[in-house]
Amino acid sequence: MKTEIAIDGAKFMINGKPTYQGVKYKNKPVEGLLMNSRMIQAIFDDENPQTREFWKYPDTGKWDADRNTSEFCAQLPAYRAHGLLAVTVGLQGGGSIYKPEVYGVYRMSAFSDDGVPRDAYFERLSMILSAADQCGMIVIVNYFYWKQVRHMPRDSSILKAAEAATDRLLRTGFRNILVDVANESGDWWNRPVCGPDNIHTLIDIVKNTRLDGRRLLVGCSTGGTEQIPAGAWLAAEDFSLPHGNGCTPKSLAAKICRIRKMPEYCARPRPIVVNEDGVELANMEAAVDEYASWGYYAQGAGSGEGMYDAIWGGHREKEYGALSGFQTVPVNWGINTPQKQEFFAKVRSITGGK
Repeated sequence: MKTEIAIDGAKFMINGKPTYQGVKYKNKPVEGLLMNSRMIQAIFDDENPQTREFWKYPDTGKWDADRNTSEFCAQLPAYRAHGLLAVTVGLQGGGSIYKPEVYGVYRMSAFSDDGVPRDAYFERLSMILSAADQCGMIVIVNYFYWKQVRHMPRDSSILKAAEAATDRLLRTGFRNILVDVANESGDWWNRPVCGPDNIHTLIDIVKNTRLDGRRLLVGCSTGGTEQIPAGAWLAAEDFSLPHGNGCTPKSLAAKICRIRKMPEYCARPRPIVVNEDGVELANMEAAVDEYASWGYYAQGAGSGEGMYDAIWGGHREKEYGALSGFQTVPVNWGINTPQKQEFFAKVRSITGGK
């Protein structure tokens, strides 16, 4: 194993040294940050045969989960060469096509409904951990996504899955792992243990699951706009994961500052990582200016969600080489479009490609 993540105060450390050591951008420190991108579908599959047809590749006419992961792994060195240090990968994926007839019935989960890990998903994740380890990158593993956790009818199944996933990750031996235990904890999940008042329970399960005395570093992402972690949630997590969706550069900066003023943060400063925002690179600059890491979120065309279709277009591209974004499935994981190229160029300019 080559790559080990650690935290020293508000800085991330890799192999005992701060990330981007000595780097500044516009006279602001970049050292200790973790520039990242949301690649939530990197182990995607769909257990529902009725919806699998929506994910077929345009060049083969069929969906292939192993191809998806292999192509993602092949791109990691290129991401790293531009200065990207982390990717967020989901055990329950994220939104691809938001039309109700698809979004309401597709089944993407690395867990059975009663919380037992599914081998195929964790085998694909291990491929990613290995590929990332080889090129000095960190994988932020998101455990739960609201649309899929609804298939787990009991809190006990969710608790069981959190412990099992953590144990499974520890047993891989890889040390390039951070955990985002739930994507955007909120009361609207309709699962009490995943709500803001109880999410610390899941965080504590991850922290208390150990192998040979070692544990994983863990936080939980917030919703966009104004939501921040507070109370037991903020007190429990090792690092904070505010999402920047719906934020302007000014409001994102204010959101980061609000977290830093919370008593739980003041008692124990830690890294702040925006691991989902959008494609507005002014938000990236605002985050760096406030000494926070930032995460790119490029949905891509054809999702059927109005706000995304306004950016990307309402129809998926017909050629594999033209596929846009990193979330609408199938994904072309290459840096193949002007939007992707602009993002990676900005990462390089901020980090020096280090």
